[in-house]
Parts: sequence; structure tokens; C-alpha cells
Amino acid sequence: MRILYSGTLDPFGTCYSRFRSLRELEPDIHGFDTDVELGWMKLGRAQRVFETHALWGPRLRQANASLVARCRELKPDLVWVDTGSWVFPSTLKTLSEMGCFLVHHITDALAARHWRVHLRRRLLRSTLSHYDVFFTTNRDDQLKMQDLEKPRVLLTDLGYDHRRFDPSPPLSPELAKEWDDSVVFIGHYEPNTEAGVLALIDAGVPVTVYGHPPWFASKNRSKLGDRLKPSLGNEEYALALKGAKIGLCIVSVLNYNQTAARSFEIPGSGTFLLAVRTDQHLECYEEGKEAEFFGDHEEMVRKARHYLEHPEEREAIARRGAERCVQSGYSWDALMARDWPRVQEIYAERRRS
Repeated sequence: MRILYSGTLDPFGTCYSRFRSLRELEPDIHGFDTDVELGWMKLGRAQRVFETHALWGPRLRQANASLVARCRELKPDLVWVDTGSWVFPSTLKTLSEMGCFLVHHITDALAARHWRVHLRRRLLRSTLSHYDVFFTTNRDDQLKMQDLEKPRVLLTDLGYDHRRFDPSPPLSPELAKEWDDSVVFIGHYEPNTEAGVLALIDAGVPVTVYGHPPWFASKNRSKLGDRLKPSLGNEEYALALKGAKIGLCIVSVLNYNQTAARSFEIPGSGTFLLAVRTDQHLECYEEGKEAEFFGDHEEMVRKARHYLEHPEEREAIARRGAERCVQSGYSWDALMARDWPRVQEIYAERRRS
């Protein structure tokens, strides 16, 4: 089967990890790099903000035209769109008329609780019926869409790239010293996340946050102090997770998630996972044996302090968490090997009908 895979194909992004995983199963796969086609970073800030919120403008028109042109040239059987918040309905209609089977995959919420993100995904919400298969990692969204005649909505999972996040080999002594954080949080700013970090600070638990600019604009910036550090590069991100004693995972309230990529990248790195207690987290790991969870700030502080003071217990849980990632198939390779046959089955059904 010939496939065109559309997404941000940065070698360190999760989209590229999924692309590479699918390539292991279907070698006749071709990339359409939306980073290159949309080229947001080449625009001035005003034009970039306008186009990403208005969902109209020369960049979007050109990218949609390029996608159609690429399909006319390649004649793919299937087009896989990763987070197609920029794809016009007319583009999808044209691809369907060309005989392309359309698959969409998203790891974020369709109706995010932040107005800007919600606005930027309105085009995606309006084009759902154009897809044949729609993968979502969000249970709430899957439940809302499960009765749709089209697309066929399938619940999938977040995962991790086992090539990047791996307990072995251990960090060199120099790198281990450089990235030796007690508790580390890496991720975007949300008030709920900041409240958890501040609870650790108030309790005297050493915590380091690697965050994007909104963290530095917080009214609590002075309280965060030197615990707040700039966001990390791709290689540094993996080193920071691997070097930490405890990896903190506070899932996004704005995206109403139950897991995050870090839910798997942290234990996948061989690091102890301390995460918000959710139904999905409890399904993924045995609490107290393969990871630890918390329901409020008091429990989070108590468990962080306990496992910092008991390294042997912490390291045993971290080791079992890493083993669970492998045994239960939380890597993108394993998830794609599970999900791709589901696509093939629906593809065959549609072709027969």
C-alpha cells in the first residue's frame, strides 16, 4: 500500500516517531513535512498569529495546494494526517474524490479548554466527517464521537520512542552530575501544574522546572526562583528525564487528558514516575510497584519526600516501570503494530463496499 504521511517530521517529535513506526510496517510510505510546507517560523509574529487563528492566508492556502499536488503526483492509496488543524474541507474532499483513504491521528483534545487552542482547532472539528478513520488518545473525545457514522473513531494511546528513551546505557558520570535533579517537571505552563510545583517548593522539596516562556511570565515567577529553567533542546530533554531521581507528570487540565507523553517517556528512561492518579494511569502501571500516583498536593509532597529519602525503593519501582513499558507495549512501534491492522481492516471493508 502506498501511503502519504502528513505531519511535523522533526526527527525529535512524536509525529516523526509514529511515521518511522509505520514505515517499519509499510515501506512504501512518503512524508509530507508540515513544518516545511507551512513554514510558520519564517513569518513575522503578527502574520503568524493571524493565520494560525484565522485559519486562512497565503501559507495555509499554499500548504493545502501542495498536499493536493503531492497526492496527484504520488497517487497514494492512503493519506495519514497527523493533527490536521490546517487542512481545508475542500482539500479533503478532493483527496477523497481521487480515491485516497483518509486517516487522522491526534494526541490532543479536540475542544481544548484554552480559548486560543480551541480556536485553532475549529477547522479540524469541522472536517471530521471527511476522514475514514479518526484516531484519538482522548477518552472523552472518543466517547463524544463514537456514534458517528463517519469517521470510524478509534481510541489509541500515547506512547514513547524507545530509541530515545531507554534506561541503558546509564549516563556517564559527567552527565549524571550535570543532570542530577531530585524532582523534575518538563512541560508547558498551566495554572494547575504551577500549583503542584509551588506545593513542592512550599514543602521544601527540591524541584526543577524546564518550561516555555509562559512560565517566566507567571505572577509567581519570583517564588519559582532559580528552580525555573528555560525549555530544553531535544537531546537535553532526554538527558534531563534520565538524570532525575523523580519525574513529575501532571497531566493537562486544559486538554482534559488522563495521560501525557511523559507518562511513558519517564519510566521508559528508567526514571521513577510520580504522576496524577487517573483511570488510565492506573491501567498502565501498578501503583506502588511500577509507579506512584497522587490525588492531591499533600499526597504528592508526601510521596516525593518519601522516595527521595528511600533510593533503593525508588530505584526498584523505576526499574519495574521500565520493564512494564516494554512488556505492555507502550512504545510507538508497539502501538502502531497494534493500530495499523485496524486501519487495514476498515480499508478493506470500505474497498469492498
